[in-house]
Amino acid sequence: MNGFAIIIFTFALISWLATSLLVNTVNASLAMRIQSMNEELALLKAENQTLSYEINNLENKDRIYAAAAAANLDQVSDNIISVAGE
Repeated sequence: MNGFAIIIFTFALISWLATSLLVNTVNASLAMRIQSMNEELALLKAENQTLSYEINNLENKDRIYAAAAAANLDQVSDNIISVAGE
């Protein structure tokens, strides 16, 4: 009976050690993936901000008028149509 208890205890101890190592390994792996995703998110946010800035520059009416003036285009008020955006 004593030998059986020692075998069970040894098996439980080995199982606990293996489970602890596995959980720690998985936690470390998940922490690295979270860090990688946070870095990717930061890069995407920076790219999004850059694109928003470029869009705002492209929407600028003064830029359009300057491009038209550079191409020797005249502004005829009868040909202007205003469209309201969102």
